[in-house]
Amino acid sequence: MSVMYKIIRRAEPGVVGGGQIKFYAGIYREREATLRELVKEISSRSTVTTADAMAVIENFLELIPKFLRNGRTVNLGQLGRFSVNISSKGYETPEEVGNYSIVKSKVLFTPSDEMRDELKTIKYSRAPLDFNGTGADWGANQEDA
Repeated sequence: MSVMYKIIRRAEPGVVGGGQIKFYAGIYREREATLRELVKEISSRSTVTTADAMAVIENFLELIPKFLRNGRTVNLGQLGRFSVNISSKGYETPEEVGNYSIVKSKVLFTPSDEMRDELKTIKYSRAPLDFNGTGADWGANQEDA
């Protein structure tokens, strides 16, 4: 199987009036894989029941934020690692920096080397033609959907 892409039209960012229109490939996302699908797949590939798999994942989903809230990086081996990153205002002296300096925080995911290697093997194919027969999403300034 391959990852499908669609054609997206985008104007130049930051140019008044949009600037020159260019066309790009963007990921065509037909639908998400849900938690329920993941749990069913895990159950079908192992000796655990669907309920057991769901219980493990529920604990996983509670523990990741707990470790992140405590300033820890969560290393998931061959999958990758989660960590918290912050954005801060800059000041002239170290004494001026405090909790109030932090503007926002976000969770980062860094794939492992193994995961990166797996992603290098992705094959791509153009998505089937859409309702207007163009195989494209011609909306201006569309982000990958």
